[in-house]
Amino acid sequence: MNRSLTRNIISAARRTPDSAESFTHLVEVEHLFPAGAFGDAPGRWTPGEGFTEVAGGAWLRVNADGTRTAVVTGVGPKELSAADGGPWTDEEVWTVTSADPDVFAWLGDKPHRITWALGREDVEIVREPYEGHPAEAWETYWYSFELKHGFTPVRRGDGRYTLTLACAPNASWWNGPWPLVSASDRILKSHGGRAAVRTVTSAHPSATPATVYRMRRLSLI
Repeated sequence: MNRSLTRNIISAARRTPDSAESFTHLVEVEHLFPAGAFGDAPGRWTPGEGFTEVAGGAWLRVNADGTRTAVVTGVGPKELSAADGGPWTDEEVWTVTSADPDVFAWLGDKPHRITWALGREDVEIVREPYEGHPAEAWETYWYSFELKHGFTPVRRGDGRYTLTLACAPNASWWNGPWPLVSASDRILKSHGGRAAVRTVTSAHPSATPATVYRMRRLSLI
């Protein structure tokens, strides 16, 4: 166990003020992986200029004519016909354009519900095979990585990768600081790099941060 990391996490947890809201005050550990880490990862594919990623594998663009275009990768299969009209058995990439914003209402949460737009006369849909698509290699790599290691790092603008884990000490020490110590120590041992410990105040204390869930999962793998 990394004694310095453990000492810093426990010290930060002890400085965390009590609160009636379990996730108001957090202890975070930001891991910065070594330069060149994950160098075998494929390049990230994006649909092009003007698109903003609103969920994993889902992008949205507001067009000059007031319509919107969404691109969603890995869609299906569902109990619908495939792009060629036959049985839908393989995943597809959907490009959907419409002037109705309701078509994209679920994009940031459940992007595969974009299939609800199928059959509407006011919606243009282009369907392509997902297999062999440039997005497939990147998504397959990180999906396999997540299954093996329990996390997916975030790539910064300078090419380095980071991962932030967090806990809420005033929720439970045994569900907070100690699992955070365990998960952070495991990452340093397996992937190297360095870790920075900090305390933060959550802007949404009623919701469990995704980093807390990831930390709990990592501590059990």
